[in-house]
Amino acid sequence: MNRILNTFICLISFSLNVTFAQSEVTYLPSDAKFPNPERGFYTHTEGWNDAGALTASQLSGLKSKNQTLILRLYYIPKWRNADLPSTFLNMLQKDFNTMRQYGVKCILRFAYSNAIGTADAPLSVVLNHLEQLKPYLQANYDVIAFMQAGFIGAWGEWHSSTNNLDNTSSRSAILKKILEVLPPERMAQVRTPYFKQSIFNNYNPLTEEQAFTQTEFSRTGHHNDCFLASEDDYGTYQDTTKDKTYISLDTRFVPIGGETCNPTTYSECVNAIYQVQRLHWTYVNSNYHQTVLGNWQKSGCYDEFVKKLGYRFELIDGQFTDSTKPNGTLSVKLKIRNIGYASLYNPRDVEMILRNEADTFFVKLDTDPRLIMSGDTVEITADLGIPSTINDGNYELLLNLPDLLSSIHYNPAYSIRLANMDLWEQVTGYNKLNVMVNINQNNSSPDYTGIKVFEPLTIPTSVEDERKSNRLDYKLKVSNYPNPFNNETKIVYNLDRAGDATLKIYNMLGQEIQTLVNETQDIGEYEVDFSTDNLSSGIYFYVLKIKSQVATGKMILLK
Repeated sequence: MNRILNTFICLISFSLNVTFAQSEVTYLPSDAKFPNPERGFYTHTEGWNDAGALTASQLSGLKSKNQTLILRLYYIPKWRNADLPSTFLNMLQKDFNTMRQYGVKCILRFAYSNAIGTADAPLSVVLNHLEQLKPYLQANYDVIAFMQAGFIGAWGEWHSSTNNLDNTSSRSAILKKILEVLPPERMAQVRTPYFKQSIFNNYNPLTEEQAFTQTEFSRTGHHNDCFLASEDDYGTYQDTTKDKTYISLDTRFVPIGGETCNPTTYSECVNAIYQVQRLHWTYVNSNYHQTVLGNWQKSGCYDEFVKKLGYRFELIDGQFTDSTKPNGTLSVKLKIRNIGYASLYNPRDVEMILRNEADTFFVKLDTDPRLIMSGDTVEITADLGIPSTINDGNYELLLNLPDLLSSIHYNPAYSIRLANMDLWEQVTGYNKLNVMVNINQNNSSPDYTGIKVFEPLTIPTSVEDERKSNRLDYKLKVSNYPNPFNNETKIVYNLDRAGDATLKIYNMLGQEIQTLVNETQDIGEYEVDFSTDNLSSGIYFYVLKIKSQVATGKMILLK
């Protein structure tokens, strides 16, 4: 019941002008495994020259495995000494479209060689290919999580070049060209910490002041494709102690991830958990090395990685204005912690949603969720304005962390789910806050004088239609009228599925007052009378349940 009912911390007075209190909500954490964008285990995929376009079968099952990332590695040996043809560029665009269709993002890499001794391309060709790729990267960066600085040597891992590219000058030219052709909101990754240090002639990790400033230095992260293989991860580190300390600080603000490549004592669960947490890993290859992954599953740490690679946000509690008026103020204070191994690396919106049966409003907060670092607990506070034209009524308050880019902003597959019980709305991508706000012109509230005012939310028709057609669950809807009321009110609800339904009334202490419905009901609309002959004035709650779905409402009895 604590998940449903709010604990009120102020006295409530009743008169002709009803004054509501501030409410406080405590949220229960969830240990569930679920997908979230731009993090977690990924699936390795490859395209060869202009063949091997992504297919539905490769992507359609990823969410069931709690995956939202793929590594998209394009081998392009056919054009080591030629321009990229339209056949390849068309396939690239088709792949981006397919990713968008299935709600995934890619870790992007290009290479000419898949074996040591096989030729890569001259520097001039690499730079020209990047210039050709620029319009495609700029147009589709919504589905690019980040790009690995490939091209050089076997697998694009920046060693064993046949064109003498494995030197600081050539590596610098390629990395800086990648950062030039990518939008400034996207990062690149290099294979070892030394590569970043030598290219920028800077052996210090990023500071909080330097982070997310869109400089080349602040946009360069790390990948390790021999993770936990040996003490120095097969040459990834030159000085293991110093380099790991450097990585542990730098990756507070840039992404790191990769794959395992050799089962050893270093890859056993105890050390793996320590290293993944210390180095802030965001993603790991789910396809390789199978022995290492199998040992993780047997020893019990695989599921831990499913949940905690990258970020994992968990609400602790919140305080909210419980009533306000048109042109009034709604105050919000949320406490949230990041129990994942890493933080976000791409920019993202934080929105408050105000919604009832007829209307939905939103306002963007100034919070940068990238600064909710691993292990941190932060408070999000805001005073928000209610529009002067809003209709009186009860409104549900929700939290939304959508993608920043308009092309996928309204796609719930790209919104962040909080690790709490019973808050996630799969259809919208919103997180419920278990708060109802009464807006009435007679309510007492200070006038709002700031610039953060809720605006009407207009979702593109195509997105709304897709939400309805792909609906995997449904939202119970329940309301009552009149509200406030004297002695009698009607509670109205609509069932989209048949099942055992209960409708109960509770007081502010969470004590059950009356059961109005306890029976199997068919699909349809229902109306129940609630009489209050023996009840005193105050706030009461009605709770409707059917199967695993719960809907609540608040009503005010005035006598």
